[in-house]
Amino acid sequence: MQPVSADEAAYFLKLFRGARYAALEDAENFREICFVLEEFGCHLNGNNAKSLRRYGSLLRSFANQKKRQEFSVMFDMVVDARNEASHRGVFARNLAEKSVRLSIILEESLLSMTVQVKHIMSESVIFAEDFYTLAKVRELMLENSFSYIPVMLSDKYYFISDSLVARKWQDFVGDDKAKYNTKISQSFSVEELLNAEEILSHAPKSEAYLKVGHLPLLVFDGRHENRKVVGILSPFDLL
Repeated sequence: MQPVSADEAAYFLKLFRGARYAALEDAENFREICFVLEEFGCHLNGNNAKSLRRYGSLLRSFANQKKRQEFSVMFDMVVDARNEASHRGVFARNLAEKSVRLSIILEESLLSMTVQVKHIMSESVIFAEDFYTLAKVRELMLENSFSYIPVMLSDKYYFISDSLVARKWQDFVGDDKAKYNTKISQSFSVEELLNAEEILSHAPKSEAYLKVGHLPLLVFDGRHENRKVVGILSPFDLL
């Protein structure tokens, strides 16, 4: 088995997570997990075996020892069913559930090999802008299933919570102007917002476990004057 560096573990962790989210959104996307299994198996093998099944023993060995038997059973079932003509309905959901489980087992091992915040953070950060309306912020939170969304007001970073948006939406019942035309910089007071905690991308992962609470952490590339946000880290990313 080829060694896996921390950077490589981070790369494959992101691939597996992305494929797992796709399968959870649509069961027929279970193949996305199969593609990542193939790529990771090829990496562990050191060359292309041109068959997912041939990577089975390597992938099983990479899994946590207590999960290997479960991995083997589900892996064989997924590989056997992968080339079936019909991958819809209950059959697709069953395959997706097993594929997701395979991904979670390998993600556990990959996560344990990461060492820095940059390895586990989410790189795509969606910000609310000060000129957005309450309706726009609500829309973004619903579309992305966010509990918190970052915003910068007066050169300082804050988080807007879903509970605040819900209260404001209720307060403005019957007032479409406040919902659809008023900037959030005018709708929200700073006192209503939550101060954003920060962490550096090169900080050790252990620091993230100590700092993270119910709010996400904004990840910066340094402390210099021109620093920028390069990611966001939620408690979910540490699971």
